[in-house]
Amino acid sequence: MSVRQFWMASMTTRPVWRTVLLAALVFSSGAAIFGHHGTGTYDSSKSVTLSGIVTEFAFTNPHAALFVDVKDESGKVVNWAIEMNSPGVLARAGWSKKMFKYGDQITLTVRPSKAGTPVGLINRQKPVIVNGKEALKADGTANPVD
Repeated sequence: MSVRQFWMASMTTRPVWRTVLLAALVFSSGAAIFGHHGTGTYDSSKSVTLSGIVTEFAFTNPHAALFVDVKDESGKVVNWAIEMNSPGVLARAGWSKKMFKYGDQITLTVRPSKAGTPVGLINRQKPVIVNGKEALKADGTANPVD
């Protein structure tokens, strides 16, 4: 293949490759935008106050999560999963990855799952009590934790 033939071939196929690459970029970035979920799985008309023992606190993206063992009405221990904002949002409000530790006694309010499962979205407008101290004020900001 001569230089002229190569040049002509690349000039005629280059716009096709640009179009394919651009389309791939648009579709792959759109998946991330549309992939984020909302809070529609939680019942925003209800609040449930839980008291129990922290079993895990995951201060990780995309959302922090707190796991708490709570006794139900019959005395059976149920592990609740509580979804929170992203660590960045929480950090700006004074939260840290040391906010909750395994074994902490905690009382907090959640918006329960519409499905009736032991899953909830934290209500940051209600105080969170950890080991008898207010760790989270009703305005969503954190108090210093020992």
